[in-house]
Amino acid sequence: MGSEKLSLNDRVLKIAAKIQENSYIKAVSMGLASLMPIIIIGSLLTIVTTIAAKISAPGYQQFLTNSGIKPLLKYPNLVTLGLLSIYAAFAIAYNLAQSKEQDGYMAGLLSIMAYMVVQPFGTLKGEDILPVHLLGAEGIFTAIIVALIVPGIMKFFKDHNLYVKMPVGVPEMITRSFAALTTGGAVLLLFFAVKIIFAQTSVATLPALITLLIQTPLKSLGSSWIALVVIMFIVNFLWFFGVHGHLVALSVMMPVYLQMDVENLNAYQAGAALPNIIGYSYIYVYASGACVLFGLVFWLLKARSERYRTLGKLAVVPMLFGIGEPLAFGVPYVLNFTLFIPVVFTASINVILAYVATAINLLPRFNGVNISGMPVVLNGLLVGGWRVVVFQVLLCLLNIAIWAPFVKRLDKTEYAQEVANAKAAETTEGQGA
Repeated sequence: MGSEKLSLNDRVLKIAAKIQENSYIKAVSMGLASLMPIIIIGSLLTIVTTIAAKISAPGYQQFLTNSGIKPLLKYPNLVTLGLLSIYAAFAIAYNLAQSKEQDGYMAGLLSIMAYMVVQPFGTLKGEDILPVHLLGAEGIFTAIIVALIVPGIMKFFKDHNLYVKMPVGVPEMITRSFAALTTGGAVLLLFFAVKIIFAQTSVATLPALITLLIQTPLKSLGSSWIALVVIMFIVNFLWFFGVHGHLVALSVMMPVYLQMDVENLNAYQAGAALPNIIGYSYIYVYASGACVLFGLVFWLLKARSERYRTLGKLAVVPMLFGIGEPLAFGVPYVLNFTLFIPVVFTASINVILAYVATAINLLPRFNGVNISGMPVVLNGLLVGGWRVVVFQVLLCLLNIAIWAPFVKRLDKTEYAQEVANAKAAETTEGQGA
């Protein structure tokens, strides 16, 4: 039986490690993660400016209009979330190029260039135009694909010495710029050729094809509560084996969930109905952090075992901010089969309950604000208001009940071991005396 478990562990860890260490998946995950400051600032400012635009105090709206401020309130959203795909093209290409020992800065710049080349520019009254909405969350998958191709082209040119070499003593930035000349030309010609080819088809553009074949199906999958339940099961199953489940299982779907949040945020800003129940914020608020680990910490604090009580005190604050590593490797719940059921299934239970409550309008749909890193209750308040906060509290109470029998069993075993160790120590001291 032990050898079977070991074999299963090895297989799971081997597969998960391959996924986790894949340079392309890591580049997408790290690239999107690096955009969090822009996403958080943009979403919070959008809420502030939207509320500011809706205040109906006497003379306030007239002041906004007469001062020229009102039409400017849209720009914090426009230059952050509205240009998210451009930032993603740079960040993902940068991370992938770095992993391949290429010039990350040049890779990012060339990726932006390639991304812009394939966009469907038009003409209005003799002026070239580009719909700005294509540069936001709607274009995120085009940005990802372009950003994953460009560093490969750079590597090919470098490996085959197809670049301009400058003499020793030339400033580094000049050297890097000239080295990127041939690569930049190849990138531009390649994606320009792609643009020409697609212009002759009914699809018209590369972004349109990506939306048709990739983005739309993935979004349909992302809006499914059944799919999310399965994804959260996989995430926490991997965590049980010590693998970063969110990095492995959510990497592919993260762009979809971020896009769904941005759609809700844009609808909120426009005063329209919020289109999506699920999104990245939904996962963070209901299926991670305190809402899945509160019960574990609660029972650790009440444990008879001194080790568990101490660990519980140390883990309280990180847990409230959504950080579970002290518990994963401190209890540990990694490879701890006594805790297998609550570790693997709690998040999926929360997802189901929250989805049903939202679908029947007991809970509001989220406004799309990105609340990564914010503590429980505050994150719920920002994305949905007091009803979400109340539901988070109820999930924490349910969490206490779910974890109770498993942590108590664990504590009983640990406490018995501590008592046995104490008695053994006393016996040793008595014999020494």
